[in-house]
Amino acid sequence: MKKLSFAEMRAFRADQLAFMMQTALTMGGVAHLQMLGMNIFIISEPAVTRELLLHHGHQMHRDPFVSRVFRRFMGNGVFVAEGKSWQRQRKLMQPAFHALRIRNYADTMAAYTQEMVAGWQPGQTVAINNELTQLTLRIIAKTMFGVDLLTQTAALGALMQEILTIGEAQLKKTFLPPTWLPTSDNRRQQRALRQVKALLRQIIQERRLSAVDQGDLLSMLLAARDENDQPMSEQQLLDECVTLFVAGHETTAAALTWAWYLLAQHRDVLAQLCAEVQDVVGDTAVTFDHLPQMPLLEAVIKETLRLYPPAFAFGRSVLEPFSANGTHFPQGSVILFSVYATHHRPDLWPQPEAFQPARFLDKENGPDRYTYLPFGAGARICLGNMFAMMEAQVILATMVQHVTLALAATEAVVLDTVITLRPQDPLRLSVQPVAAFAELP
Repeated sequence: MKKLSFAEMRAFRADQLAFMMQTALTMGGVAHLQMLGMNIFIISEPAVTRELLLHHGHQMHRDPFVSRVFRRFMGNGVFVAEGKSWQRQRKLMQPAFHALRIRNYADTMAAYTQEMVAGWQPGQTVAINNELTQLTLRIIAKTMFGVDLLTQTAALGALMQEILTIGEAQLKKTFLPPTWLPTSDNRRQQRALRQVKALLRQIIQERRLSAVDQGDLLSMLLAARDENDQPMSEQQLLDECVTLFVAGHETTAAALTWAWYLLAQHRDVLAQLCAEVQDVVGDTAVTFDHLPQMPLLEAVIKETLRLYPPAFAFGRSVLEPFSANGTHFPQGSVILFSVYATHHRPDLWPQPEAFQPARFLDKENGPDRYTYLPFGAGARICLGNMFAMMEAQVILATMVQHVTLALAATEAVVLDTVITLRPQDPLRLSVQPVAAFAELP
């Protein structure tokens, strides 16, 4: 065990990503730290991650501080729910993300992406993270609620951005003011949340009256029944809708931003990807059936998620003491599973800092689910992982059909690690037609 000095505590708070990576390299895959009397374990050893998540999940809950922040706008949604409440909600929501259901969303993803790139001009500079965030917001609104943010309830996207921005600020605080305290952030967040729920309540009520399955996620949630043949309550529906709206766009936008950041620096991979998409898709729209025929496309997404996992870490709080893999975890301990450190360990990944999509082309010798875990692992693995992978592939393939992008600036990119791993500032890329690919510097 290592007791952190005040300087080390400041370093931990200033840059958790760098601190966890350095700790993993110097103290190993199970690093036991103590900060102001609190036991903290930073885990980057796949075998230990597996043991803890598979066999001791019932003895751990999500990080309590993070849960308190998210519960302010997600209520008791599946992301923050625990125990029997979580089990019930997870079971009710699982069918909505079945592969046969989500494959129908690919056409919407491709169409909206085409509309986005059609609005760009050659030579134009775009803030790619902002563009992709707006795109994925529009996609989740359509695939979840059947509404188009370009023409209907456009306020929904703006309100959710307001709620998330305040949530990010709250995560940075040492002290989280109670919700009843009329601080500026509390008032703004609660006002935005009331408006979001009013819009969602109207959509839900209209859908219930029509009783028509429109093929979106909301239709599945309305049809879901538990073991007692009971549907979700309206409050639970609202909580889950807000949860999925938040989780359904932020991480995919971040992943695609990093994909273009990497491809813009590795023109050889970008050229191979353009050729693959052209050979398989040609000038037609990308569909779900095209995806299995484009292994490099999937490998590029997976390697991006290895280097820049949007969910770069996740925490657990120990409910009762237990021992695992020779380590004792006292009650009240905080366990931080460092996905980023696991993905960057040189003993697990040859040349871990290099962008090498070929790592994922060999299906038989790929990494196991605890060495590579961009969507988490164990019972609480991301519910929408198949949706996210499909969305990322459809969007990226559609983009490289029509444009190529080059870095518009040479400044180093600073990492933001508040909720998801993303660039701190807008990532500006220059738009070029695919025909001009060979002329890029």
